[in-house]
Amino acid sequence: MNIIAAPKSHKSWLALDLAIAVATGQPWLGRFPTEQGNVLIIDNELHPETSAHRVPVVLQSRGVLSDQVGDRLFVDNMRGQLRDVFSLQNYFQPVERNQYKVVILDAFYRFMPVDKDENDNGTMSNIYNCIDGIANRVNCCFVMIHHTSKGSQSGKSVSDVGAGAGAQSRAADVHAVLRPHEEEGAVVLDALVRSWPPLDPIVLRWEYPVWNIDESLDATSLRSPRATRSRNRDSKSVKTPEPVWDVDRFVSTFFSETPITMAELREQTREADGLSLRRVTDLTELAESREKIFKEVVGSAHRAQFSTTRPNSERDGSDT
Repeated sequence: MNIIAAPKSHKSWLALDLAIAVATGQPWLGRFPTEQGNVLIIDNELHPETSAHRVPVVLQSRGVLSDQVGDRLFVDNMRGQLRDVFSLQNYFQPVERNQYKVVILDAFYRFMPVDKDENDNGTMSNIYNCIDGIANRVNCCFVMIHHTSKGSQSGKSVSDVGAGAGAQSRAADVHAVLRPHEEEGAVVLDALVRSWPPLDPIVLRWEYPVWNIDESLDATSLRSPRATRSRNRDSKSVKTPEPVWDVDRFVSTFFSETPITMAELREQTREADGLSLRRVTDLTELAESREKIFKEVVGSAHRAQFSTTRPNSERDGSDT
């Protein structure tokens, strides 16, 4: 299953809501039945403390006690230790068959191999074939959280929504998309399904920290490109500008005690507004010179990695 939505549109919250529904055996969004079972979220965007905050918030919003989830919900935060899709084969090697009902990959674009093009149909077919192989071996469902391409999505067919080659919509058994409704704070959930009756589109309204179905809104009223442009023009005079990327903001956003390589840093900053590759390099050098972050060269390949913790060799005063 693909869940496709624009960046920063709360799709990770929707995926967490799905995970909790399966872990408890309750209907997702109060409408779609689930079979209770273990759920694994592999999250390569959030820090562990962020996930630890989000889970109880959603549980409380849904009126679910932590005991009802028990030990059926697992979150593996991989920010700073990124893996691509093909390396997940080794990750799932020790996983027993039927250990999980659902595995959620969030965000899918960060599982893309660095030398592959998401716009290439052959590449995307190979990636989905790999996921199919893992799913067949461990006998569970996979859910991929992915983002839309830039621009308005209202004029596109459901199968064309999603950044990258069209193979991704054809390869999945369910291709679900969220597109902005003309009502602020609402989206239209639409889906193509392979083996089930067609689904009518429904409207979801964002009511932090969850999406809820809103029967009062017309699911055919997608926000038009013209309305989007008008809304953007009207908001220019009152919109608070994005804060500039200074060293402190850069460090607090992308660095932690967990070491990160330059390649991983470039991947993480790819979606950040106002951060070019050159700006990333300059801010990294400034942060290092001000001892906000520390570089350590490791391994036979002499690979440089950065963290907010001073290397042991420097703390001990020994040579690197």
